[in-house]
Amino acid sequence: MNLYETLLSEFGYNKPILFSEIKFNNWCPQQISRDLRKLCQDGKVVKFDSGIYYIPKTTPFGVAHFNPRKVIEKKFIKDTDNVFGYYSGSYLQYELGISKLKPAVIEIYTNEESRDLHKVKLGNYRISLRKPRTKIDKFNAPVLCFLELMNGIDVETLDEYKRKLISDYIAENRITQRQITKYIPYFPDKTCRNLIESEVIYRVPQ
Repeated sequence: MNLYETLLSEFGYNKPILFSEIKFNNWCPQQISRDLRKLCQDGKVVKFDSGIYYIPKTTPFGVAHFNPRKVIEKKFIKDTDNVFGYYSGSYLQYELGISKLKPAVIEIYTNEESRDLHKVKLGNYRISLRKPRTKIDKFNAPVLCFLELMNGIDVETLDEYKRKLISDYIAENRITQRQITKYIPYFPDKTCRNLIESEVIYRVPQ
C-alpha cells in the first residue's frame, strides 16, 4: 500500500490525523512530509492546521463537512478509550444546555498541558488550556467535569430546568457522593459551597 491507502485504512475519512502518529514503511518524517504535501496538492488529503490532516469524504452532494471538534477532542480530551481531558467553564455550561450563549473561547482541562493557562488556536477556534487539578482518566473525568461545573456555576441563576439538566448529567455518568468526597479536595471551597447552596448535592446518590 502507498501512504494514502495506509492513512485511509488506519484513520478513515474525515478523522483527524496527527503527523506524529503517522508510521509508514520505516520512512523518516521528511519523506512522509513530502508525500503528504503532494497528497494535499492533489486534494486527496487536507491540512487542517500545523501537523493535523484529514482525508475528505466525497458524497453525491459534494465534500462532506469536517467537524473541527474532532481535532480538539483528539488532541486534548480523548483518543479512543484514552481520556485525558474535559471541557470546563462557560463552554461546558453551553454544552450541557445550562447556558444558551456560545462562548468565543473553549476552555479545557487536560493532561496535555503543564501550565496554569495556555491559549492556543486551532483552525478558527480559540482554546484556553489548563493543567489538570489531578491526573485525568476515563474513570474520574466525569466527576471532575461535574465539580468543575459546580465551581463555575452561578447559583442565583439556577432554576428547576437547569437543575434537571445537572441531575441528568449526574445520572448519565453515575456520579456518586463517594466520588465527590474523593475529588472535591482538589477544588476551591466555592465548589462545595455551590453544591450545598444549589441543593444539587442532594441529587447525588450515595
